[in-house]
Amino acid sequence: MANRMLILSGGGSKGAFQAGVIDQLSQQGWEPDAVAGISVGALNGAMVATGKADELVKIWQDLREEQVLKRRKIEGNIKSFLLHKIGIGKPTLGFFDNSPLKKKLRESIGRKFEKHYYWGTVNIETGDFHEHIAHPLMVPWNLLDAIIASTAIPVVFDPVRLDGFMHVDGGVRHMNPIGRILKDHTPDEIIFITTRKFESEDDRRKVDDIVDIAIQTLQIMLDEIFIKDLREFIRINNLVRQADEQGAVLKKKNGEPYKTYKSLLYEPPEPLGDSLDFSNEQANRNIKIGQEAVPVEL
Repeated sequence: MANRMLILSGGGSKGAFQAGVIDQLSQQGWEPDAVAGISVGALNGAMVATGKADELVKIWQDLREEQVLKRRKIEGNIKSFLLHKIGIGKPTLGFFDNSPLKKKLRESIGRKFEKHYYWGTVNIETGDFHEHIAHPLMVPWNLLDAIIASTAIPVVFDPVRLDGFMHVDGGVRHMNPIGRILKDHTPDEIIFITTRKFESEDDRRKVDDIVDIAIQTLQIMLDEIFIKDLREFIRINNLVRQADEQGAVLKKKNGEPYKTYKSLLYEPPEPLGDSLDFSNEQANRNIKIGQEAVPVEL
């Protein structure tokens, strides 16, 4: 059973902050037994789970936008849509082509999983949330599409076809797969890494066009889902802790007692910038913020 658990939220290019925190934890000798993540957290999580945590900082420092996405012109999207409506060709399904990201992941990921790894996608055709799990010794190659699908913010990035269905970012339903991972493990310690301050409302982004509006709208939605999940975890954990202090035992429906989890939150002390800004300048800044971040006990 896993004793240490790492849970990573989404946030696009702000995932460089997570890389900085993971580097800090590695320097301290802290290593998880299980990792869970959605969206950019799934990418960082895959690296950690396949033994590549020590390469994360360099990957983010060297990353270029063209290694992550291919921008499509708005007029091209409109033309494709209109042609499709009259029966010619296929429509574009996102503002950005994420095929470069899959290539980068294939080049970077480790040869096998060394830790339990959890991530999620949403079947955009049915609305169902799909859990994906990898265990130690499994190889990652046939799971790359599912990992990329977990980063595919609807409308912004192309959805990914899995088993005949289109899948998108799991953050649409669950930004943090907390409940699912706790079904399999009873950790002694959980570390959460977010890409925005938990209770902050001062993380604004300038919007100039339809693409910016779509991205910002979806990012707000994903952030709210994450906040709800984390708040619920904190609420239950505090209730169990208070019951323990009073000598009472809270039990699940199956009769098993709830456990109090030692949990720490690493959150950025300031806004990390645009979630689609993959410039070296922003990446290095956010890595440094992560390396110097101070955890908050939940």
